[in-house]
Amino acid sequence: MSRNLLLALACGLAVVAAAQPTWRFHLAFEDGAGARDTIWMVYDTAATTGTFPYPGPNVDTLLGEGPVVVNDGQFHVFLTNALGDTTRTNAYPYFIYPSFDGTIIDAINWTPPMTIRWDTSLFHAPYLPYAEGSFGLAFLDGGYFFFHSNTGNETGYSMLITDSAFVNEDLDYLFPIPVYFDADNTIGVGEHQSAETALRLWPNPAQRVVHVQAPGSESGGSACFGPDGCASSMWSTCPPMVHWMFPRSIRASTHPCPYPTKSRFPWHIRKDPLALQLPA
Repeated sequence: MSRNLLLALACGLAVVAAAQPTWRFHLAFEDGAGARDTIWMVYDTAATTGTFPYPGPNVDTLLGEGPVVVNDGQFHVFLTNALGDTTRTNAYPYFIYPSFDGTIIDAINWTPPMTIRWDTSLFHAPYLPYAEGSFGLAFLDGGYFFFHSNTGNETGYSMLITDSAFVNEDLDYLFPIPVYFDADNTIGVGEHQSAETALRLWPNPAQRVVHVQAPGSESGGSACFGPDGCASSMWSTCPPMVHWMFPRSIRASTHPCPYPTKSRFPWHIRKDPLALQLPA
């Protein structure tokens, strides 16, 4: 074997050894009838985002983001890809790490109760690019997990401290389930903040509408609260300005409120208590 061939082989092996392995995180669902299905969240160096490369939409079929059939009468959990097709996988490039947003899980033809399982060791996989950060947040969110938090502060259901969730009550609020990961570097209403990062909230106490302003662009969004105080949010842009509207039927109390923060990518919604003095 020639010297040049040996050098080429050695270089090829070095490239393979240095390649970033694909990170595949699963959420395994099992319903009360024993039917099973799985959602996958993936980091890969070859992955795209919905709009990158521009203009999109981009679907990483080789990583599992292609369409799947869910209207066959069987139990399925599913996502929606950039083309609007149902799928089981959401893939991001590694430059997004440790952020991972945009995973909203829905289900069809399921029998309660529901068990959800995952592998917590994957949050500490040795091949993750720790120079870019590490997972400090990993939550199941949504109507059910907002009120059935396992952290004691109503921020959703942390996947960092346990490897499963069993749901046998309030089943009408289980789906859809937003899932997000991030480094723990968001800002909280009650935390010490510099002038550059402080959130402005006014008025507080409030009668019906609360205004929130955070540093960033000039785009905005809004969130409405139902009679039970549960927030149902719709965001059209990356919002530094948020307006919360409360129906007068809510009791005067402290309610968990979502507000936008930005770590690196993308914008996230975090929930902290905000004292609201509402009319009787």
